[in-house]
Amino acid sequence: MPAGAAVVVGVAFSVLLMAVAFGVQAKVNALVSHPALPIPVDVVPVRLIREILLWLTIVVTGAMLLQTAISTFTMGSALMHSRRDEIAIRRQSGVLRSTLLLEFARAMLGPCLLGGAVGEVVGITVGFLLRTWTVLPVRFTAVSTLSAFPVTVLLALTATLIPAWHSAGASPALLRKE
Repeated sequence: MPAGAAVVVGVAFSVLLMAVAFGVQAKVNALVSHPALPIPVDVVPVRLIREILLWLTIVVTGAMLLQTAISTFTMGSALMHSRRDEIAIRRQSGVLRSTLLLEFARAMLGPCLLGGAVGEVVGITVGFLLRTWTVLPVRFTAVSTLSAFPVTVLLALTATLIPAWHSAGASPALLRKE
């Protein structure tokens, strides 16, 4: 379940950050297009503000995805290390590497999907709370609510299966000696 917790954090922060960025973008667009704007539109660096928002969203979301990948990779490595005797015995008995990988993928899919779903709920809930209690203009769009879930879950599954791939491919004799 620790991999699921990493996915919760990754999805929740990604959803929340994108919703805030889209909300600020909408607020900037509304202010610039407002006819009663007290200063000339040319004075407001709208293009710069939009570019800053875009890069801020990309960098922070990327950092959250990286954190999720590192966390799940570390947990997957620890899991594979703790199960090395089992892997060695199963490999000696003729179980294919692909079979072991499918079993590990199946075992990790549930926690990753559950973590992603919980992360969506947490991110949206915190977004609504921020919109209610602060001045942040949180705006949920299809991109902000739907993109973090599949990307984070696939990344977490991949990061978990990398150690499984290495463990399942190692020589059974070497696994038993470690």
